[in-house]
Amino acid sequence: MITNMITRYTALLTLFTVLAMWTGLSETHPLADNSDASKLNSDYSLPHLINLRKVPSNWQAGEQASLEEGRVVLTSKQNTKGSLWLKQAFNLKDSFTLEWTFRSVGYSGKTDGGISFWFVQDSGIPSDKSLYNGPAKYDGLQLLVDNNGPLGSTLRGQLNDGQKPVEIANIYERSFASCLMGYQDSSVPSTIRVTYDIDDNNLLKVQVDNKICFQTRKIRFPTGSYHIGVSAENGRVDKNAESFEILKMQLFNGVIEDSLIPNVNAMGQPKMITKIIDQKTGKEKQIEKTVFDADKDKISNYELYKKLDRIEGKILANDINALDGKLNDVIKVQQELLSFMASLTNQRSTKQSTDNKKGVSTEDIIAEDKEEYKDFLSLNQKLEKIVVEQEKYREAAKRHGQGGPQVDEIARKLMIWLLPLIFIMLIMAYYTFKIRQEIIKTKLL
Repeated sequence: MITNMITRYTALLTLFTVLAMWTGLSETHPLADNSDASKLNSDYSLPHLINLRKVPSNWQAGEQASLEEGRVVLTSKQNTKGSLWLKQAFNLKDSFTLEWTFRSVGYSGKTDGGISFWFVQDSGIPSDKSLYNGPAKYDGLQLLVDNNGPLGSTLRGQLNDGQKPVEIANIYERSFASCLMGYQDSSVPSTIRVTYDIDDNNLLKVQVDNKICFQTRKIRFPTGSYHIGVSAENGRVDKNAESFEILKMQLFNGVIEDSLIPNVNAMGQPKMITKIIDQKTGKEKQIEKTVFDADKDKISNYELYKKLDRIEGKILANDINALDGKLNDVIKVQQELLSFMASLTNQRSTKQSTDNKKGVSTEDIIAEDKEEYKDFLSLNQKLEKIVVEQEKYREAAKRHGQGGPQVDEIARKLMIWLLPLIFIMLIMAYYTFKIRQEIIKTKLL
């Protein structure tokens, strides 16, 4: 009894010692955590605004922007402006994910105002406020959400190198990508996610509420310091009290799980309906064209290259899983056919080698093959005869004109009698071939 108790206490003591060592090891060398929460960079993100009474100290609120009831209101009344910029520059050296959650309430319709999200390279917070209350001369990325373009409410991406200012008059022509986006007068906020994945060949992806808006690999941000911010103005339209509000902003060091959602439900892409009038008949026809299609029949090489870039973007913005599955099915069928042909070839080679071992000559093998497939050969000869007879009837009809035999009627009656005969002969030939194969296998066994 005493021995058993000592053994139990020793086992328990050993267990506690191992647990203590494991706890100390875990504290010294914690396990790697790749969750989204571990990637969140709180220094460059907005905290929970519902618990705050003023804008956080690491953010600079400009113009009429203010913190009200858990949200940063950029434009609180008619003809107002507002902005929110991070004071500390973000050092870009690896992949990142940036999320903005915002909403627009109080107005719906065409307006010369809008909200812009900025990721620009600069020495400090931009002082220029001439482009949607943001810098017109910037080096970086601007995402503009407005309802003043030719296609209505859209999200557009603009790039600039900082050499020349961007003018509002031609800002829609400078867009490298866009998608339709309904955002006005909605109590439900929208989330814009920008993902830049260096490991995936510099993939830049923009999502709206987990739906793909556009993505491209042709944009590369150089390493260095970038300023992150948002600016808005509600325009000068009468009775426009559109209120742009920021509810949340998060920056992640890396690519998060939601950025990897398959591009099944893409955002609506800009489309236009063009009316075409036939000059000869005067008939009207409406066709669907994208906004990037040329108005003229002849286009330059430069315009053609731009079209190809647009097509590449549309392909990237949509999954090809269905096409990939069909292609895999085709490859599988081809592999099965190749396997079947290989098995037939092996059987034929085995039979030929067996015949050679038995002393059967090559002439006898050829004769046996002819005898084995004579049904198919005779069927082929009969079909050739039918074709020849049909040609003779056609020639006779041409020579005699209307007084000659009616070739079509004769051919039709002939085919009515011959088709069942051909079908029966094919069935008989198939079963004859199968029976001969079974007899050969029996002989080999």
